[in-house]
Formats: sequence, C-alpha cells, structure tokens
Amino acid sequence: MKIANVPRRASLDAPNLSSRVRDCEPRSKVVPKKLSQIKQTKPLQLSLFELLTETDILTEDGSRQLKKGKNYSQTIELYDFMPRFVWTHQADVRRNYNGLLPALRREFECRGEAYSLTLKPAILVGRDGTSTSYYPSADEDILETILRKIYLDDNPKFFDGQPGMTFTVNQIRKELKKQGRTRSHYQILDSLQILKGSEIVCQNLDTGVKLSFNPIDVLCYTEKSEREDGDEPCYLIFSRVIAEALESLYFRRYNYQKVIGYKSHIARLLHRRLSHHFKQANENVAYTVNFSTLLRDFGLEYPTLATAIFKFKKAIEEMKKANVIQDFKTDAVVSALDSRKIEDYFLTIVPTKTFSFEMSASNTVQNNVAHLADSLKEEISSKTKKKRSIFPKDSAPQTRSAPRSRKVKT
Repeated sequence: MKIANVPRRASLDAPNLSSRVRDCEPRSKVVPKKLSQIKQTKPLQLSLFELLTETDILTEDGSRQLKKGKNYSQTIELYDFMPRFVWTHQADVRRNYNGLLPALRREFECRGEAYSLTLKPAILVGRDGTSTSYYPSADEDILETILRKIYLDDNPKFFDGQPGMTFTVNQIRKELKKQGRTRSHYQILDSLQILKGSEIVCQNLDTGVKLSFNPIDVLCYTEKSEREDGDEPCYLIFSRVIAEALESLYFRRYNYQKVIGYKSHIARLLHRRLSHHFKQANENVAYTVNFSTLLRDFGLEYPTLATAIFKFKKAIEEMKKANVIQDFKTDAVVSALDSRKIEDYFLTIVPTKTFSFEMSASNTVQNNVAHLADSLKEEISSKTKKKRSIFPKDSAPQTRSAPRSRKVKT
C-alpha cells in the first residue's frame, strides 16, 4: 500500500486520462496508518445522513410507486456549489507553463453570501521525473460522486474524526460501466491522486473566514502490479469541510441515478443546484436565475455568450429526456448602451411533475432529519466542537423556500 501525498498546485478541464502520467510517486516520506490503526466512529449525525428510507416516487404515468432510497445520494452545503472543477481543455494552458498550471481564482455566491476560491492543481510525477499538473475536471467530478455514493451506502463512518471509507478500484469501474463509461485501473488512480493533490482555498468574503483543504485528505491504495484483479482494498479520508457539513447536518437528498447518468457536466451541476435549493419545486412554479450567475457559480468558461447558451440548451434537452425539466425559456438582457448587444439571459426553468414530487419527498426526509436532530440536540451539541464556520449563516437542515422563483403563467 502507498499513500498519495502529491504536492499541491492548481488548474483547467476534462482531459483524456489515457495521456496522463501513470505512475505517481509520493514526495513525502509520511507513512499512512494501517486501517486497523485508524479510530473508526459513527456520530449520530451520520445516522441522520443515511436517513434515505423507502419513499414514494411519482412515476411518469402519474402513479405512486415505492422505491428504495438507494436511488439517492446527498448534496453537501457549500462544498458541492464551489466552482472547484475546470471544464475546458487544459493542454493548451499547460503548454504555456512548461507542463505546470497556475493557480486559478474564482468568485461565487452561496445563499446570498460572497466567496472567493483559489484552485491549485495537483502535480503528478512520472518515472522519468517529469512533473505534469492537472486541475480537477469532469472525470474527477464523476469519480467523487461515485465515491460519496459508496460511502453513503456502506455504513458511513468517521476515520480519525473525518468521513472515511474503504473501497476497491473494481467497485468504481463496475459503477462506471453501469453508466456506459469505461476507465482503466490507472486512469482511476490518476483521478484519485488529482483529488488528493489539488488544493482549494475558499474564503467567505462576508465573514473573512478562510479554509484550505484537499478534496481527499488521505489516500492509501495499491498499484495494479501488486494485485492484478483490482480488488485490493484501498481507503481514503475526505476533507474536513465535508466533516463539518455532516456534523452540522448541512446536506440534502438528490437523485443520484439521474445525475450520474447525465453525459453533460452542466446537467449534473444544474440538477444538484435545483435539488438543493429549489425546495418548493412545482410544475406551476418556475425556477428563475440569470445565466451569468450560473456561469460564475458553475465555473463555466466559453469564448462567447452564444456558445455558452448553446451548450446550456443541450444540457436542458438532456434533462428534459430524463423527465426533470418540462419547459425552459430564455429572455435576452440587452446592453443599456447598445440594444443590439446581448449581455445576459434571464432563464425560466419549469420542473416536471415527477421532479416536483421527488422534491416534496426530499422535504419530508429533511423535516424528519430536522425533527430527529432537535430531539437529539443535547447529545449532538455536546460532541460537536464550537468554531467559526465558513458556511453561510442561512445553512440549516430544515426545509425553506428557495429564492428567485415565480408562478408559471397559464
């Protein structure tokens, strides 16, 4: 077993992983603990986190059907809405920096509070000593989504005070195969090391609280050469920011099966956003937002606004096929100086009956979490350390109305 303790830098897109440096040697002599040496605990909050019992689902023909909660996973407050992935092609940028990418700085908002984010790329070192840097990209987004689903389904625990899990590379490959995706053993190891080696510095500009973390804090794995079948147990420990969210009950249910099935990263991002924030979703209530807001908060970069809206409409079509969105409208926002120039779009998104029912069911689960948390308040608070938080003040487990929605005219 070896630990991935990759030096930290930052970067841009979803490159072809087959071209990545395959063998990454750790630069640090830090030796990971054996799994038997790690203190494994299960706080009460984790029992609430996995509160995904059987739930009523409205099927496409309008009937109700009982489905297992295993169709679902959880979004994490703030963390899942940081623009921490790069969706554009990284190779051209890398050439300008001799294979090493610069740190990226982005700004975004969460629940009305302003944040800045600095993304530093991971550096993978080949056997010849050549260093190449990578930003977390679409491949890492998909991998992290799968890892967290495995964590949720497999009796989630804390390893030394942070969310940790055991897994095998074959587990991940099988889940990818279900979605029609193919990744080699080494490609998955590459993505794991990018999540381990990339560094995120996030600051709440309203409170000044700053947090620096890696998406994966500790990674311990086995090279394929040591065991050819890919079933050698590995373990990882997620970042402290996820631990704080779980301890504070800052999470909400979403339809994992639909999100992981999307081919478009924009569809994955938008579905998570709607599931987390659009709590009063209804086929007669539209979600409205400025297109520039989504471009900023998703970390999307396109050469022109026309290209951006074209890509976005393709993602909307995919979500329509998935029975999530029934209607979508764009209203051009023109320049005050030149009425021929479009500066932005005002988007109106109308959910389907099925998605609205799922949101209603998620609200019920969320209310159950809130009620149970309230009954266990003393026990939970006695075991949770008080500290300054980077999370928005409005973060909480109970349901609340999402901003910027309006009734659809009939």
